[in-house]
Amino acid sequence: MKQSLKKLRDRVKVDIPTEELEKAFYHTSYVNESDRDLQSYERLEFLGDAGVELAVREYLFDSFPQEDEGELSKIKAVAVSKPVLSTKASELELGKYLFLGKGEKESGGRTKDSILCDVFESLVGVIFINKGYSRAAEFVVDTLEDEVNNLIDQQQVLSYKSALQIESQKRFEKRPKYRLLEESGKAHNRRFEVEASLNHYRGIGRGRSKKEAEEAAAKQVYLKLQRE
Repeated sequence: MKQSLKKLRDRVKVDIPTEELEKAFYHTSYVNESDRDLQSYERLEFLGDAGVELAVREYLFDSFPQEDEGELSKIKAVAVSKPVLSTKASELELGKYLFLGKGEKESGGRTKDSILCDVFESLVGVIFINKGYSRAAEFVVDTLEDEVNNLIDQQQVLSYKSALQIESQKRFEKRPKYRLLEESGKAHNRRFEVEASLNHYRGIGRGRSKKEAEEAAAKQVYLKLQRE
């Protein structure tokens, strides 16, 4: 395994001792079954999650001065989402370095999106601790830059509703709810009022269609989340 980790170290271009790098790959299932005094990667993941978020925010702020807060927030939400981070972890083949318990290994833990996303963040956490924030941020940007630029160029992030769903699942592991409050007007000139809710966050949106009203309500909730 140490030889494999040396290859990973060379690939990510970060000079970290293999015994330190290894700490990013101890899954809870392995720690629970091991006779060694080990700690799972979960604390490193906690730190790495913050590092990924800040690095992407800094990159967006510096690189796209023409975009407003709302657009940058939507792009950030997608760029640091589980599907994106797990895909990048797969590209780096992080799954093969994982230390897994027997059951997790047999159930395909090396390819689970949730685990791959977590281990990407724990790797960032290890880099942060051993080399500092600047080097960790450099790794994050090098890895995610193409994804962020594609989101800008291809205008894939168009909906506050989709961005809110990504953010709510990431933060709270649940989806926002939408409730039609009022529908008025004649058939050719309908007006809709919708409430979006997520935990204690609320937003009221209005529009000529239910979809338009939901988008307006989602925008209010999403921007409230980003300000906290």
